[in-house]
Parts: sequence; structure tokens; C-alpha cells
Amino acid sequence: MILKKRQLLLATLVIALGAAVFINYYYTSPQINSAATDSVQDVTKKQTEKGGNLGDARYVISTDVVLDDAAAQAVASEYFSSAKLRRQTVRDEAAEALNDIIKDDDSTPEAVAKASDALKDITKAMTLECDVENLITAKVGCENLVIINAGVAEIIVENGSLDDTSVVKIKEIVVNHTGIPGEKITLVEMEY
Repeated sequence: MILKKRQLLLATLVIALGAAVFINYYYTSPQINSAATDSVQDVTKKQTEKGGNLGDARYVISTDVVLDDAAAQAVASEYFSSAKLRRQTVRDEAAEALNDIIKDDDSTPEAVAKASDALKDITKAMTLECDVENLITAKVGCENLVIINAGVAEIIVENGSLDDTSVVKIKEIVVNHTGIPGEKITLVEMEY
């Protein structure tokens, strides 16, 4: 019985190896005449026209990422969407906990007052962040995420968006709408 299992395993491995050799030979053979070859040649031609070669290494974290690249746009969009969703979820949970304290009959008046103040602070921060994000998008034209917490503002923008002019515009927007001083504003350019 064990001998048959080993023979079956060996036969399967030999067949898999043979299939891999055949596929490798088929796709690397110079006499290929298929639609796949045409598309590979088209891609190669496009790459050489852009100054690169098919198969060239590309750094994952680099400043040469072009935002016209659909994949980079998708990564940035997905990041900003998920970050905003996580932020909203955390704040909703915090607001729910504070509302529970406020509505609880056993809560002391001091606890209710603190919970009400904290809920107002969360609402104010959410409104400011949304307003600042919208203004940055309108004036600078980039996807962004604004985080305001304890008198500090952190702004994350998509790769390739920061230059001297955009930094000044973003800081001006944040200072004018939040009152946070410029030295407490951090700008981060997303790397992808």
C-alpha cells in the first residue's frame, strides 16, 4: 500500500514538472504566433517609449510615482477611504459611549457634564476635519485626510501633491479654520 502511494506521488510530481517545462518552453519559444505575443509586444513598445524596459525594477517607495498611474490612484483612493471609514467608526463608538453616559440615570451630574463636553469636542473636531478636507481638495486638488486632536493637526496628502505653494495653501487653510498655529501642523505625503 505504501509503495503505491509513493509511486502515485512520484508520478504526480513528474507530470507537474513536465507540464511546467512545457509551459515554460511554449511561452519562451521565439516562434510564438498568438494574440498573447502581440499584447506582450505592445506592452514592451509602450514601456520603451516611456523610457523603461519591460521587467525593470521599480521602487515601491519612490518619488517617481506618477499620479496618472491608475494603480497608484486606486491605492491612494482605497487608503483614504478606509482611513476615513476607520476614523468615523471609532468616533461613532466614542459618541455612543458618551451618549450612554449622558442617558444613564445613575450617572453623576459631573460625569454627564464631562461626557457632554467630550461629545461636543468630538462633533467640533469632525466638523473641522470635514471642512478642512473639503477646502484642501478644492484649493490644492488632492485627496487628503485631516486629523485634529488635542490642538494638533496632521494632514496626509497623496503622493506628488506637496510643493511649496500647496504647503502654504494647506497651512493657511488649517490656521484660518481651526486656529491651530502653524508649528503644530504636520503635513505628510503618502508613500506608495
